[in-house]
Amino acid sequence: MHNTHKYAKALFNTANKANKISETKKEFQLIANLYKKNSAFRLLFITKKIDSNQKIEIINKVLNMLNPLTLEFLKIIINNNQSNELLKVIKKFDYLSESHLGVNKVDIITATKLSEQALHDLSQTISGILNNSPLINNITDPDIIGGMKLRVGNNIFDNSVNYQINQLKKTLHNM
Repeated sequence: MHNTHKYAKALFNTANKANKISETKKEFQLIANLYKKNSAFRLLFITKKIDSNQKIEIINKVLNMLNPLTLEFLKIIINNNQSNELLKVIKKFDYLSESHLGVNKVDIITATKLSEQALHDLSQTISGILNNSPLINNITDPDIIGGMKLRVGNNIFDNSVNYQINQLKKTLHNM
């Protein structure tokens, strides 16, 4: 865990100095997707049968379109035998970069999928409240019956019908 933070922080600081936070973030999201969805790519990182130099050579050939910062970081991860921590480093880097860029992730949880217009309107309202444009994720959960829940960071604002019913139950039970 501690190494994960060190690597992510070093990557973030280097990307920040090079003014390439957004570019690096996008490239590492691509790498994370490849790692999760392509077993051959994942195996390249975690296998002990291929030595570090061969892994780096393969990465340089396959991912030659990436910026040198990204390739150098992958080389460091491989050389220091931290490949199994790659996704954790990427997740921590994402958190650091989003905090720096002022991006707020907002989960809107509703019983049914919202229309594009409704999502746009909510995004505009939330943007005014947060003073920046949020990254909206609409999640459907039929258990909330109606209304919506908003999750902004660690804060949850629950205005669902299910929550209101539970509050009414508690009130009636305490009478």
